Amino acid sequence: MNCSLWLRSLVLIAVSTSFLQAADPVVADPLDWPFWRGPEMNGISREKNLPSSWEPDGENMLWKSAELGTRSTPIVMRGKLYTLCRHKPATLEEAEKVVCADAETGEVLWENIFNVFLSDVPDTRVGWSNVVGDPETGNVVALGVCGLFQCMNGETGETLWSRSLSEEYGLLTTYGGRTNMPVVFENLAIISGVIIGWGDQARPEHRILAFDKRNGQLVWSQGTKPLPEDTTYSSPIITTVGGQTQFIIGTGDGGVYSYQPRTGKHIWKYNVSMRGLNTGPVAMGNMIICGHSEENIDDTKMGALFAIDASKSGDLTKAGEVWKLKEEFIGKTQPIIVGDRIYSIDDSGNFFVNDLATGKVIGKQKLGTMGRGSPIYADGKFYCTDANGRWYIFEAAEKGLKKIHQLRLDAEINGSPIISHGRIYLPTDTFMYCIGAKNAKPEADPIPPMEAETPVTRDEKPGQALIIPAEGLLRPGQKQQFQVLLYNANGQYLGEADAAKVKFSLDGKGSIDETGKFASDAEAVQNAVMVNAEIDGAKATARVRVIPDFPWKYTFDEGRVPVTGVGLRYRHIVIDFDKYRELKASDYLASKLYIYLHTQFTNIPAPVAKYDDTTATQSWTNLKRYLEIVEKVVTQDQAKETLDGPLQKMQDMGLIKSWKWTGDEEIGPRLEVEKNPAYKIAGNGVMCKITTIPKGTRSQGWLGHPDSANYEIQADVFADAQKVSANADPNSRTPDIGLTCSRYRFDMMGASQQLKLYSWIPHDQKYFDKPFAWKPDEWYRMKFRVTIQEREGQPVALLQGKAWKRDDPEPPEWSIEWTDSPANTNGSPGLFGNAKDAEIFIDNVIVTPLDSAN
Repeated sequence: MNCSLWLRSLVLIAVSTSFLQAADPVVADPLDWPFWRGPEMNGISREKNLPSSWEPDGENMLWKSAELGTRSTPIVMRGKLYTLCRHKPATLEEAEKVVCADAETGEVLWENIFNVFLSDVPDTRVGWSNVVGDPETGNVVALGVCGLFQCMNGETGETLWSRSLSEEYGLLTTYGGRTNMPVVFENLAIISGVIIGWGDQARPEHRILAFDKRNGQLVWSQGTKPLPEDTTYSSPIITTVGGQTQFIIGTGDGGVYSYQPRTGKHIWKYNVSMRGLNTGPVAMGNMIICGHSEENIDDTKMGALFAIDASKSGDLTKAGEVWKLKEEFIGKTQPIIVGDRIYSIDDSGNFFVNDLATGKVIGKQKLGTMGRGSPIYADGKFYCTDANGRWYIFEAAEKGLKKIHQLRLDAEINGSPIISHGRIYLPTDTFMYCIGAKNAKPEADPIPPMEAETPVTRDEKPGQALIIPAEGLLRPGQKQQFQVLLYNANGQYLGEADAAKVKFSLDGKGSIDETGKFASDAEAVQNAVMVNAEIDGAKATARVRVIPDFPWKYTFDEGRVPVTGVGLRYRHIVIDFDKYRELKASDYLASKLYIYLHTQFTNIPAPVAKYDDTTATQSWTNLKRYLEIVEKVVTQDQAKETLDGPLQKMQDMGLIKSWKWTGDEEIGPRLEVEKNPAYKIAGNGVMCKITTIPKGTRSQGWLGHPDSANYEIQADVFADAQKVSANADPNSRTPDIGLTCSRYRFDMMGASQQLKLYSWIPHDQKYFDKPFAWKPDEWYRMKFRVTIQEREGQPVALLQGKAWKRDDPEPPEWSIEWTDSPANTNGSPGLFGNAKDAEIFIDNVIVTPLDSAN
């Protein structure tokens, strides 16, 4: 095998490749299991003399712990077991936690408990990700379901640094619970997910984020293809192919991607599915094996197991495909490669054996009905499970597999078994089981050497540069020291650049000196700055948001969604609200066209927008669907008759320069609309949450610093009225509108006619609501504050919300109040909306510190 996390760490630490200071050599324990798929990242252990059978309350049962019951896969490092778990399930105090236990006895040593906030992940899916250990430092890194990414001291559980990936970068969490797994490589802690960020990263992408494991600073960020179909949990691997180290991962856009792990430089991609990939890849030599259970890109067949030649570069969809076996649904578990065979469990609980060279099926065993946990291999045996509590041990056979043991547990198994120091650990939702022979002396064969990287001495010419940190969040007047790191074309670290030779420059306000020290502008306004560095032809750019302390006010009259807002720009536009209402009253179709075209021109910089059905995006049909003219308009003549009038109004108001119809009988209607680059909002600028992006209509965005506290947020909100059928509830298409304060949300809910306060969105206890009648097509004002109090030594959050018609006097009493403990004591102010059925309009967003609020 050429993919060894432990061996990689041991070798690289010993040769001191730290990019800021030399690290002392560390001898890692080869029997540790610091990554959920083991020290080689492939589900294989080299240990011997492991059990061939066991019983939950008898044979080879060393201990079991209800405290460690989880859906996550644990790790073992330095004599300790680490895993993610639910904390106080199904209570008002429910949270997520990283738990550390004695690996020999199961005794809990410490817990790091953290709230789940502003996430759509249900409580039963807490612990979806897996902890990763750092063999060099003994620290552990974990991603919670709400996007809290943190590094903890492995001995004490103390949080050394943390990043709120949702508030800072726009990480998307969903009801499905799919949460990615981190890896540690050299001085980097790398994580990924679907990101809806700010600036040039405002469009959704599956994005990989690499942080300095010592301080949490972002080192590099790299996206895949915009607008991924899914969130996913494909676990990445790090391997060396042809002398080049690669970070390989399946992504939400249906591809497998490879990057240089130190720099984020793209190496290759392989597109395979219409939907996201959840299966983790595995490496054998130059070959990468992976799978999926969704629709293939080249036909309607579902699922595939496939092999990629990772020695190539570029688009490998055709050029790098070794073989692909369709209709094998390896969609959730990572395969194992042993010898010349691939062993994998499909989504329906079938254990397949395939030929490595050709993909041909050699054998198959039925395990159960749901494949969730990945198998492991050690001591000539395969240990595997299905999600409904079935456990199996197999040996390899000439025509597939030979079953030597099985049992049934009264439990759900979503995690995977692991092996460390002669013990097998099996996570279930009720217990963590530790299996092994008492007093056994651990024994293992050596881990096979991995392929070596090309020696850095063969290319010491700088070919790439990174500017660190790659992203910053400052207050006006604050300073940030930047460093420029140099790498060769192979992605190997060469050293820190001599600042005297670096040419620094800025796009935006502020200043930077010759040493790379950036000083943000002292004016108390939001702004975004690009920090550029160039040395010997190598270029790098870092991004900085500068956001002042409160008070703030956004009126949107300048015609722009705040550039520093996370998760806002792609899903919102600013329109002339008075003009929109005038159009809606006189020409409904023109009002819809105004929003649609203005969205297109705002989000896509092309000077001409084309709408036809010649591609899979079906842009003409999508336009007709939004305009509600699908049945009315079929031919181009019908389209001209219907839309020329509204288009003329768009030209008259200055939004477009011209339009023309260029379709024919072969391609059908085609509309080409030229943008007027001089168009500006001349009247009452209002931010509009649009319905034109189906997967972005229900979303949240953040405006400030995650450490913000003791403030109040207020906004004017307006829900567009929509037609409903005669028998439907008149409120059924009224949207939900919300404000975020200190990681809590205050919602004015349309269909249910309620006010609601909550922190964890789908939790069945962590919320409070009450009836509140309100109507679309009227302006309302919402106000929300969170005050932190203390009760019996615990922080308690007092949540208070008001909503009233904007033209009426403010009511003296709060409309709704609720207390939550343990409290979220800080968090960025933000906005929420569910514009699935109707546009939402937002104006006059005001954030005020509580010491000056009314």
